[in-house]
Amino acid sequence: MPLTPLQKRRTISAFTLVELLVVIAILAILAATVLPALPKAKESGRSMTCKDNLRQLSLGMLLYADENNEHLPWPGDVARANADPQYLPDWVFGGQPSEHTTDRRIWALPGFGHHAESGSIFTCVMSLPRVLPYSEGFTNAFPAYQCPSTGPLGRALRVNYSMNGWMDARASLTENRIGAARGIQTTTIITPAQKVCLIQEVPETMHNASVIPRTNAKTSAFFAHNGDVNTGFVDGRVESITRNKMTEILSGRNTLNRIYFDPRYR
Repeated sequence: MPLTPLQKRRTISAFTLVELLVVIAILAILAATVLPALPKAKESGRSMTCKDNLRQLSLGMLLYADENNEHLPWPGDVARANADPQYLPDWVFGGQPSEHTTDRRIWALPGFGHHAESGSIFTCVMSLPRVLPYSEGFTNAFPAYQCPSTGPLGRALRVNYSMNGWMDARASLTENRIGAARGIQTTTIITPAQKVCLIQEVPETMHNASVIPRTNAKTSAFFAHNGDVNTGFVDGRVESITRNKMTEILSGRNTLNRIYFDPRYR
């Protein structure tokens, strides 16, 4: 019995098993092509969040300077690698010995990590009152101070950015800090658009929230988003610098460390 026209159309439009297998194979190839790019895309998204944080913190630095006769806050005590004695102008408080970052039992202690809420720029960044007096026991975490790629240790530290340790008003960082109330003035900084203010740092090396080239930074690794290190500058600009270039800057080759970190260098 011959097929009707409707039956012919149905027969022609049906998928054969071979065609179905071909479609599945094509989908598998596309999936294998796209899936490896997903982690990189996710990291790019986290990098954008990190940059937004740096912009907010950089703006907080500038607002603080506006309210303090153009003086920036202190970067903290970079002369001591294991702790920060915590003085009023420090941008954040806290610090711990290097071995504490490898001991998970210590991460949950209230005094572990860095305390943004006692830092001098906190009100300018979060529009919240600064927490006084300064003592251990703070457990608050604020997203603006955290890079989303730093993992459990980064979350325990609560602050994942370090300030340029050369942004200090005194030539010697070992002298008594209590008598000095202000940091370096923005109006005296040469080429502020090129001078580093804040930089993201891997939590494993963040024993304080300050960094200077050729010293505690020489052996430090700085966190990279797909090979880039997010960096905030004194003028509020945020830029991604490649890991290799940041390594060269911190090593001091060709005076790059002074070009990027020394506020008085042209």
